[in-house]
Amino acid sequence: MAITNNGVVNSLPADLLPSGYTRPTVTTFTDWEYKRELTLSVAKATVENATKATTMANIIGNASIGITKQIDDILAADFDATDTVTAYVDWYKLETNIPVNTSNDLLNDTAVSYVCSVRLYVKVA
Repeated sequence: MAITNNGVVNSLPADLLPSGYTRPTVTTFTDWEYKRELTLSVAKATVENATKATTMANIIGNASIGITKQIDDILAADFDATDTVTAYVDWYKLETNIPVNTSNDLLNDTAVSYVCSVRLYVKVA
């Protein structure tokens, strides 16, 4: 028995997808038993690349801070690996933590991060 993360479905609107980026293929399921809305922060400095498509892939796959890594950590903390746990994530919204107007603290010293809204779907056998 094990915890299996099938991956991250990238459901972002097409206008947010950079040229050359291919959405990952992920095995999904409709018989999920558990659904959780999450907001994950991914440090821009860790995943940024001169090629936008690579940056987007890194947001998902970076081994230290990417969406997949964060979900793997959540699954390991929340579920017992003696069960058969299968999960996948639907990534549907991408923002940053930079304020968009001067009434917010635009000049703060907070590191820039991508803010990713996702839905985690889990089933346990």
